[in-house]
Amino acid sequence: MTPRRREPPAGGFRRIAVLRLSSLGDVVLALPVVHALRRAWPGARLEFWVKEEYADVVRFDPALDHVRALERDARRLEDLVSMSAELEDCDLIVDLHGSARTRLLTFRQRARVLRASSYRVRRSRWVHARWTRPAPVPHALERYARALAPLGIATAGPPRVHAGAEAEAWAEAFLSAWAPGRPPVALCPGARHATKRWPEEHWTALHDALAARGLPVLLLSLESERRALPALDARAEGVAGTRWCTAALPHLAALLSRSAAAVTHDSGLMHLAAARGLEVVALFGSTAPELGFAPAGEGHRVLCRRERCQPCTLHGRPVCPRGHFRCMRELRPEAVAEAVATLAG
Repeated sequence: MTPRRREPPAGGFRRIAVLRLSSLGDVVLALPVVHALRRAWPGARLEFWVKEEYADVVRFDPALDHVRALERDARRLEDLVSMSAELEDCDLIVDLHGSARTRLLTFRQRARVLRASSYRVRRSRWVHARWTRPAPVPHALERYARALAPLGIATAGPPRVHAGAEAEAWAEAFLSAWAPGRPPVALCPGARHATKRWPEEHWTALHDALAARGLPVLLLSLESERRALPALDARAEGVAGTRWCTAALPHLAALLSRSAAAVTHDSGLMHLAAARGLEVVALFGSTAPELGFAPAGEGHRVLCRRERCQPCTLHGRPVCPRGHFRCMRELRPEAVAEAVATLAG
């Protein structure tokens, strides 16, 4: 059903808040909504509400006047009730999260509140009742864009993330000191959930295949993820054409845009890489692109075996429920290397 269009107040909106508290990929995918609102109401105060660990994704976006970061130690019920007072002067709130927290923040606000549909039932059918043959879930970009339909405005294009001048200069210095000779291939071996992660031996085999082709390799991750991959870390220490970076998000974003292509899991860095204009080889394990979170934009390579048990989860699991983990183990490094070659030459 098409939402009924409602006209904005005379003179347009004065203060607009966009709420998408987490996670990294979802915050990235919310940006086209931010930019559509800025184009429609250039004089409005536009702010973004997000958890502090993801604030740097939006902090440097020129479309935003303010980023309201929710501190890690201030997310209790009483904290949110207090914070909700900060939204009282808004005349439009766009809730792209729809979580208990954002519903509490928007409870009894006088502002018009628009929300994005989550398609929870259809997503659940993909995991628990594929025999009902559910249709693919609309991409998150489409779902978020539909939240603006009552206002009669549309988003345009995939998200683009700004890293800030300091991070851009830092990335230039990093590559100048390394001098790889050509843009590197970015490998992003981290993911929050174990069943989204490609086995370490596959990552090391891919690294070696790319190095054999003369391609420099740039590994990007959290420091904790690097420590969990000792064999891959040894490659980074022992090969001149390889570097590993565990810097802050803006610095990783700046490095991504200076790379030739990226290989990622279904993760936040997949969406960050695409939002920095990079073509991505995306490896899907316990999830699947039909759940609505493939990398946004053109030119990407999505590798998903579509096992009979796949997807087995909406977000990820600590272990494969069947014990075989074929969705990732049988996704061979040779196939990934070939996909990278079509993007990075």
